[in-house]
Amino acid sequence: MKTILVPTDFSKCANNAMMYALEVAQRTQAKIVALYVVYPNEGVDNNVYDAFWIDDYIKQRRQSMQTWAKRFAKSEHLRTVKIETECRVGFPAATIVHAAEDIKADMIVMGTTGASGLRGVLLGSVAANVLSGSKIPVLIVPKKASFRNHARFVFATDFRMHLNQHTLNILKTALNIQHTGLDVVHVFQKAGAEPKKAAEESLGKKLGSIPHAFHYLHNTNVAQAVSDFVESTNANGVVAVSHEHSLLHKLFSESVSRSLAHRTTVPLLVLHDAE
Repeated sequence: MKTILVPTDFSKCANNAMMYALEVAQRTQAKIVALYVVYPNEGVDNNVYDAFWIDDYIKQRRQSMQTWAKRFAKSEHLRTVKIETECRVGFPAATIVHAAEDIKADMIVMGTTGASGLRGVLLGSVAANVLSGSKIPVLIVPKKASFRNHARFVFATDFRMHLNQHTLNILKTALNIQHTGLDVVHVFQKAGAEPKKAAEESLGKKLGSIPHAFHYLHNTNVAQAVSDFVESTNANGVVAVSHEHSLLHKLFSESVSRSLAHRTTVPLLVLHDAE
C-alpha cells in the first residue's frame, strides 16, 4: 500500500478517520493525502460580486488544511507518516472518487456523517455515494472506532463476488497490520439450507494465507445475524463486498434499528467486485 486518501470536513468523525488512517499508514509506510472538497458555492453568499473572491477563499481552506494536518504530528509514533493536503472544488462524493483515481490511491479512509455509525452510510450520506462510485477499497471509520491490534474482522459474504488480486492484497494488508484473522460468515435465510463446499473452497483459495474460519448461520434477518455475530465475537471490523444484490446491499437496505446500534464503534472495509 502506497497512498491513502482521507477526505475531511474538519468534523470529529473526520478527525477519528484520520487517526485510524495514520495508524494504517505508519504500519505500511504509506503516505496520506488529506482532501477537503469546496462546494461550488461555498464561501460565496449567492452574490456575483463575491464570486471574484472564491480564489481567496480556497487559499484560506488550503491554509486550514495544513494547520489541521499538523495537529496529527503530535503523536510520537505517527510523526514519520508523510501527509499531503489538497483542496478541490466540486461536489463531495464525485470529487473524492475522482481524486482517488488521480492520485492512484490504494484505499479511501473516511468517517461517517449524518446518522450515527454505519446507519450514516446507508442513509444517503457522502460515504454511501463514495462506496457506490469508487472502484478501490473504502474503509468507513465511525466516530467512536479505535485502532486495535490482535482482533478479528468479520467477512460477511454471499459467496457471489469476483475479487481481483489487487483488492485481495489490500485485504491482506489491512488484516496483517492488525495481526488479525478473518471470520467468514454466511447467513442462510431458508431453514435446512446447507453449506456448498465448492463455494467455500473457492473463497478459501482466494484468501490464501489469510487466517480464516467459516461460520454458517440461519436467520431470516441477515443484518441481525451478522450484527449479533460481530457483537458476540468482539470483532474489530466488518468486511463486505459491493456488487449488485450483494449482502452489503442487503445490510444497507434492510430496516435495521437496535441490531446495528453497537456497530457505531466498528469500522467497515468495503471491497469492490472485479466485474
